[in-house]
Formats: sequence, structure tokens, C-alpha cells
Amino acid sequence: MMFTCKVCDTRNLRTACRESYDKGVVVARCNGCDNLHLIADRLGWFGEPSSVEEFLAARGEEVKKGSAETMNLTLEDLAGTKDVSV
Repeated sequence: MMFTCKVCDTRNLRTACRESYDKGVVVARCNGCDNLHLIADRLGWFGEPSSVEEFLAARGEEVKKGSAETMNLTLEDLAGTKDVSV
């Protein structure tokens, strides 16, 4: 998964176990500011059980899905630069 930190605007690339995403808790640390981002909480440890899709939908945002080929990733995307004009 790829996400942009709302605190420092750093682009982050992470992998997570599908089973953890579907049935557990996934937290990712930002490369730029070390902030923790809740990606999935299916166990309700941090409130109602949900995922990043549901977190963002509640804020009126959406998750963009695609593969590495369709997302047109650059070396800067993979390295996590702070300039994210997508």
C-alpha cells in the first residue's frame, strides 16, 4: 500500500499481511515524521472495527486502488519524498 502522511506530506510505501488487514490490526509508521497511521482495526482496539477505506469514507475521502503498473510509480514515490503532486 502507498499513503501520504497528513502530518508531514511524506509518501510512504508499505506491505502488510492480507490476513492481518482482514482480521486484525495494521499500523504503519511514517518514514518522514515517525507518526503512526492506523490502516486497519478489525478488532476494535481503537474504536469501531473498520479499515482505511471506511476511515477515509467517513471523512469524505476515497482510497485509490491499482497495481504498481497502473499507478505509474516513480523512484521518488518508492523512496518516500515529501513532494506528492499526484
